[in-house]
Amino acid sequence: MAKSADSPADTPSPDYAPKDYKVIPGSEIHAPDEIKHATTYTIKSGDNLSDIAQAQLGDATRWKEIYELNKDVIGDNPDLIHPGKTLKLPE
Repeated sequence: MAKSADSPADTPSPDYAPKDYKVIPGSEIHAPDEIKHATTYTIKSGDNLSDIAQAQLGDATRWKEIYELNKDVIGDNPDLIHPGKTLKLPE
């Protein structure tokens, strides 16, 4: 990030920001690897728990965690999930 001549040396100021731009503590933008994954997922047509686990958690074998966390939404058959329903995702 470029620094404005009027900004303190320790305050980053992007090129598009006004000269009086200041960083508010806690508002910093984090790199993608620091961002937590979503906490919920809305089922789409064609989804299955294994694909959701792979896409959202990075590990298809974690489908069982999703199922255990959402038995009240899914029911007794983990192979039968319904589009439009929202699932909680494990951390």
